[in-house]
Amino acid sequence: MTIKRSRHISRRQFLRISAVAGVSLALSGTVLKTLLESSELHKIRQTKTQLGTLVTISVIHPDAMIARQMMTDTFDEIERLEAIFSRHRPNSPVARLNRDGSIIDAPLETLEVIQQSIDYSKLTSGAFDITMKPLLDLVERQFQISDSPPDQSAVDHTLPLVSFQNVAVNGTRIELKNPGMAITLDGIAKGYIVDRTVTFLNRLGAENVLVDAGGDMRMTGVGSGGEWKIAIEDPRDAGSFLGSVELKDRSIATSGGYINYFSADLRSHHIIDPRSGISPDHTSAVTVIAKSAMEADALSTAAFVLGSNAGIELLSQIPEVEGIVIGKDQTITKSSGFDLHMS
Repeated sequence: MTIKRSRHISRRQFLRISAVAGVSLALSGTVLKTLLESSELHKIRQTKTQLGTLVTISVIHPDAMIARQMMTDTFDEIERLEAIFSRHRPNSPVARLNRDGSIIDAPLETLEVIQQSIDYSKLTSGAFDITMKPLLDLVERQFQISDSPPDQSAVDHTLPLVSFQNVAVNGTRIELKNPGMAITLDGIAKGYIVDRTVTFLNRLGAENVLVDAGGDMRMTGVGSGGEWKIAIEDPRDAGSFLGSVELKDRSIATSGGYINYFSADLRSHHIIDPRSGISPDHTSAVTVIAKSAMEADALSTAAFVLGSNAGIELLSQIPEVEGIVIGKDQTITKSSGFDLHMS
């Protein structure tokens, strides 16, 4: 389904939500106040800078002190996971893999995410590929030197280093088959960590939870059958929203060429087509709803690379996945089950 954009919700921030705003929108402020007073529930919310972004954890719990301790323990767990997946920390498994070409003692978390990444690469015919780091490095380096994208010959020289088929996983050993290959898990690990964070909180006894890591979100509960209301930003009009969706026990993630970009015209950005080596020029943003944040994270990147028609066709074939693609021509293409509330 394709429609032209018309009405907007004027608000700030990208996919902005908080515990109070989310529950209030779902239940109404009066109902929330009554619910909290009658059941002696407490709203606890904390934000820290982790995973290269702002991570906000929101919990509704009957014991405020216990909820705060849950927050402390949970942020410690996020720190542990970030140390595993960060490509910027020299002793992380990912950094060692990129430096040495192989590791023999990969943590279970790394093995799981890399195997899932390979599966998503196969599912998307290579539109999602964690081995695109050499291309990203090339673009970043060239913009630092000349404030312009690399020429085609440099791209063509780098493309042979990009192929998920040359990542081998055998037991706890991971190998990059060709010298010069490198991976980045930026397009999937954040979603995985969000999933693990929600599971961690649930195991601690927190049932009504929302975790937001820079727009990658997963939520469980909220109480009394209410839903979290999530606003989706207009990528061409900062501070305005296209509409909203209402979610419960779901995840949502957005990939946008306007989030981390190299050129002022937004033509060169951090989302690169692993098959061509160039940032797609047909898409502004993609938002995906899925059961897990990892799935939403990876599929939003793939759909961005594929574009409106092929991207929505991909998402429509996957059970319990919905999505919306905003094109550079300002059209909106969405899957049949993506219920965008325009107001």
